[in-house]
Amino acid sequence: MQKGLLRHSFFLVLLVGSLILAIAIFLPFFVSIAVAATAAVMLHPVYRWIEKKVRNRSVAAFLTVLLSIVILLLPLSLIGVLVARQAAELYAQIVENPSSLSFADSLIAAIEDIVQRYAPAAELDLTSYAGQIIQWIAGNVQAIFVGTASTFLGLFLGIITFYYLLKDGDKFILRFTELSPLSDQDERKILSRLQRTINSVVRGSMIIASLQGIVTGIGLSIFGIPNAVLLGSIAAFGALIPTVGTSIVLAPVILYLFIVQDYFAAIGLLIWGAVAVGLIDNMLHPLLVGRGMRLHPLFIFFAVIGGIALFGIAGFILGPLVISLLAALLDVYREEAQQ
Repeated sequence: MQKGLLRHSFFLVLLVGSLILAIAIFLPFFVSIAVAATAAVMLHPVYRWIEKKVRNRSVAAFLTVLLSIVILLLPLSLIGVLVARQAAELYAQIVENPSSLSFADSLIAAIEDIVQRYAPAAELDLTSYAGQIIQWIAGNVQAIFVGTASTFLGLFLGIITFYYLLKDGDKFILRFTELSPLSDQDERKILSRLQRTINSVVRGSMIIASLQGIVTGIGLSIFGIPNAVLLGSIAAFGALIPTVGTSIVLAPVILYLFIVQDYFAAIGLLIWGAVAVGLIDNMLHPLLVGRGMRLHPLFIFFAVIGGIALFGIAGFILGPLVISLLAALLDVYREEAQQ
């Protein structure tokens, strides 16, 4: 009896110790693994379609990774580099030569003038606030998209993980379900809900917000607004904020254009924002999300903010991913409680 208890205790000590060491080994690469897992869930239908054509799991996974790099990663990296460059240049101008900022300076002055007109007691230093925000954008985006050793290492590990999750992900899931103490029915519910919520939040809200930011940037560029890529990226972030959307960028810019009496550009950008930007969610959401579970935009917004605070710029994806998991677990719990 004592010998059996001793063996059991010794096994538990080894198991817990090995688990702690394993977590310590994988923890530095958590962001790369989590982003790769999210991409594998989103692009699994593409992988399955290619697999049916080529009838080889390894080739299908390789082709899916290759397509992802060409269609998604390279354009995203190009946009990230442009955002980092424009943010760094704009911050340098704010610090070194504020008088050269004709557009930004006029826009900030117009906003401050309106605020002071209706709230004389309010004290605003929008130039300082804008400088802090732009400095944060430049530092964080640059850390991701400007070629450093850690960036290339994380990218390489993420691509390798993405490949094997596509190729052998079902085997990993099977092994997890074998070790899980939950019932098979609960496991299927959790995995199904998690897949649907990931697709809804990331493929739906996040992609739609990114598209709105891109279209906003195109419109700003068409009507001659400087730093269009940077402003478009801010608009993409604003698109996640309930009731705010891309107007966080478009509204001040259109106001500025009216103030400087550039009515053609102001009306043109107003129409562009209403048609090209405003209709994206209504047109693409049913196509991208379908019947997936849709989290309230307020939760998505705070998930992004908290994720960025915790994980850095990768929290733009990882924050909603954590909330997606929580939503899946709560949904299963609700169904179990109702039975």
